[in-house]
Amino acid sequence: MRDLKALPTNPEGAQFAPYIPAFHPSAKTIAAIHFDTMADFVSYVPERDPGGDRHCSSAWEGSASFCGTRNMAEALRYARDGWEEGAARARPLLEKIKTARPTRKALARWDVAGAVPSVPRYLAGNPLNMRTRQTVTSNRQPVITLVTNWSTPARVDARVFECAAVAAAAICDRLEDAGYRVEIIAGRRCSSETGGKGGHVADLFARLKAAEDTLDLPRVAFGLGHPSVLRRLSFAIASIHPAFRKATEYGQGYASDFGDLEMPPGTYALPANRRIEDACGTDPLKTFDFVLAAMIKQGCPGLE
Repeated sequence: MRDLKALPTNPEGAQFAPYIPAFHPSAKTIAAIHFDTMADFVSYVPERDPGGDRHCSSAWEGSASFCGTRNMAEALRYARDGWEEGAARARPLLEKIKTARPTRKALARWDVAGAVPSVPRYLAGNPLNMRTRQTVTSNRQPVITLVTNWSTPARVDARVFECAAVAAAAICDRLEDAGYRVEIIAGRRCSSETGGKGGHVADLFARLKAAEDTLDLPRVAFGLGHPSVLRRLSFAIASIHPAFRKATEYGQGYASDFGDLEMPPGTYALPANRRIEDACGTDPLKTFDFVLAAMIKQGCPGLE
């Protein structure tokens, strides 16, 4: 097991600091740890409760109904190998979304072959007399970064995690179909004060998908759609590293939502799970519509 306590927590040096919304000015102290991959992240999580000076044991003792796994060993296995059961449930939901919410096509360019002929161009002898269809996009950028926040109050139904993951995967598919490369950064911001802005604040984020990677649904299903990624793995890190203690001394701290924070250019935040549950319950199609509307409101291209 790697030495977690040796990791620096300076927020200015954290890897994804340029992509994560700025901390609220009222924060008293700030700690941040960012991991390049989920594999790197879980390499610091012990399978058994280390005891000692860790301040909370819930990551290892949490119930299966709350965490979605029987123990930490099961959570670590899903994190390393992917969550096939979750992916199996997600696939038909993704197909349902594609069928119910098909991507709009537009007449995009002229060519010698295509979908719609132009009689005037043909009679004028112009060889580019056929117009092809392609997905409508605007303001194209080579890479779009999606940031999702694991922070979720205990009252939120575990099924909401899965609905959010399916919506994120569908958004990723749509963006990549439109010609973008998509990076997914997932993690958690928590605070010692209600509202998640002031007091002592801590960040824990990991890259779930690099821009050059294809979408690995079993890994995304776990990294975005399984409560254990928050309630076991993330809680474990926060319980062990001393720099997180002030932010998580009360239970595991209060969840922080990114909804009212400005995002850097080319970066877009998916709605937090508690907002999804309030608006959509556990309906995957409603969740997709809600997440899609939130992305478009932020100005995310490729989703019109």
